[in-house]
Amino acid sequence: MDRISNLPDDFVVTHVVSFLSAKAAACLKCTSKKWRNLLTVIPSAVLVGSSSSAISTKASLKKFADRLASARHAIHRLRRFSLKLQSLDFAQYSTVNDCLRDAFKCGVLDLELDVNVEGDYSLPSEIFTCKSVVKMKLGSGFVIDSLTKNALLPALKTLLLDSVRFNDTSGCAFTRLLSACPVLEELVIDGFNCERWNWSHTVYSQILRRLTIRRAYTEEEDYEGYEFKRISFDIPSLAYLEYSDYIHDEFPVVSLDSLVEAKLHFNLMTYGNETDPTNLFNGLKNVQILRLDYVDTMLLFGVGSETATVFENMSHLYMPTETHFCWDGLKRFVKKSPNLRTLTIEELHYRNLISVCECLKEYSFLLTCPIEILKITHFNGYIREMVQLKRVLEKLQFLVLLDVHVKVSSDEEKLQILADLLMVPRASSKCKVQVKFG
Repeated sequence: MDRISNLPDDFVVTHVVSFLSAKAAACLKCTSKKWRNLLTVIPSAVLVGSSSSAISTKASLKKFADRLASARHAIHRLRRFSLKLQSLDFAQYSTVNDCLRDAFKCGVLDLELDVNVEGDYSLPSEIFTCKSVVKMKLGSGFVIDSLTKNALLPALKTLLLDSVRFNDTSGCAFTRLLSACPVLEELVIDGFNCERWNWSHTVYSQILRRLTIRRAYTEEEDYEGYEFKRISFDIPSLAYLEYSDYIHDEFPVVSLDSLVEAKLHFNLMTYGNETDPTNLFNGLKNVQILRLDYVDTMLLFGVGSETATVFENMSHLYMPTETHFCWDGLKRFVKKSPNLRTLTIEELHYRNLISVCECLKEYSFLLTCPIEILKITHFNGYIREMVQLKRVLEKLQFLVLLDVHVKVSSDEEKLQILADLLMVPRASSKCKVQVKFG
């Protein structure tokens, strides 16, 4: 007989189990005959509130809370907790917080709180001392004023924040939250509006591997009156960065030494004479895969990449080119990337049928370019496109694949464009043409 089964009574069993994680509790069921009937691991507890009936939602929330309380008292373990409410009124604050506390006591691993909050709702302090949670999503509209001194999330690996604001007037709650997560690997911030935060203007972590920051752009957004002066990224272990925001005036510290892939989307509505992205470009010097997702971002890099260090490791570049925008940014990046192998663009640059824009200068910058794969994602087969494509292919001596995505519908057009593309002269005898329609 195992030692666990020799414990004197169920009270002792109950007390011991209360300290276990859900994973440990599940293993315990297999190792002890006596505990097999006392312990249950609940896969998930989910409540999605209805926006059509506030009364029904309140009743459902109360029933949900009672069920969680029963689970806690019955020595259950909980893998996933998800609570989604369209709105939260003052009378529901304590019920929601009771649900959260019961989930913590059940050793929850995956926690999702998606509640549309207005007013003075405060998260329970226990949410920042939960020892079991591995993945946490909080949103939307929460304000985090401060963290307790004992804040610690020792198992948290993934943190998702949706429209969460930090408003700590005596310090930086955002920095304290990151420091309270010693094994955090991924941080996602949606609805990023840091100009409304009270914080240090620095994203700092020695261990973070993936960072996603997305601003929710809206036509009604009023950014005037707010300052976008500075933001720093001191994350030396980061491998993946996705960053969408208004451009800030400066980037005092950009430490991204381990960066492999970056996806950037800048809106230049806040761009001014004081804007200096030099540190940002230099901080990206080790990136291997770079994707610029908006033409404003290309224009910004066209201005600043001249002073950037060489991108020795960059092998894949995605540039959001458009027909009538010059290729200054692309040209400078190609010159600064001696090991570039894959180039993806949206459209070829042309203004009329015959001439070549001054920014291209007969495409001479492509003569020594090591590109092996060229992808064009928006191609219509117009004569002026064919002319410019011919000029590009005549310069790319190392090209092995031309991958073209064509947006036409009729079979006749498809056959004609395919025939035209196959007939375009190419400097590289190894270059194959791949056409995708749709």
